[in-house]
Amino acid sequence: MKERKLLFRNPTVLMFLGLAPALAASTDVRAALGMSLAVMAVLLCSALVLGLVRRLLSKEALLPAALLVVAGFASMVQLLMQAFLPNVLNMLGFYVAVLAVDLMLFGSAEDAADFGLGKGLLSALENGFAFAVFTLVLAAIRELFGSASFAGAPVAFLEPYKNALLTQTPGGLIVFSLLLAVYNGLFPAREETGRNTAAAVDFPVEEKEAEA
Repeated sequence: MKERKLLFRNPTVLMFLGLAPALAASTDVRAALGMSLAVMAVLLCSALVLGLVRRLLSKEALLPAALLVVAGFASMVQLLMQAFLPNVLNMLGFYVAVLAVDLMLFGSAEDAADFGLGKGLLSALENGFAFAVFTLVLAAIRELFGSASFAGAPVAFLEPYKNALLTQTPGGLIVFSLLLAVYNGLFPAREETGRNTAAAVDFPVEEKEAEA
């Protein structure tokens, strides 16, 4: 299993995994918190189940099992939010259901299926925490400067400066790009390739460039 660093290996900013639900939930801090909790619940529950049953399944059955387990827990989380957090679910829309096909969740589930319960739960916790931090920061910026509010509460002194573009998809991509630039500046690749993405996936940049 590859060495992991909680901030250095953030899957959302390195490989753009989980980016769609992160952008969808980042117009309001409350929605971002709800999405983060949903992602964490699916990650941890999936890792727990797959870590426990991995030895009962053949190698060929591990991937289909991971897909089914992730999809099942994503559906369960959606139903629980519909029952107990309907307002948050309304803010998130169908993006909670999208978790059933999210590659970040599949990747963490595969870790549990391949490496066992302990490492699988650690991977799920790291990915869930990294997703939550990024999504909440993105949401705070977009809501403060796009709606002049924080968690639905008005922030009066920002009212003259708010820009509605930040509450829309193009604005979300702009803020994401700025955060990505800051992240790459703070956490440069240790392999000195200049690209965190290359380090995250262990892509042989030098060899690829030589072939080109």
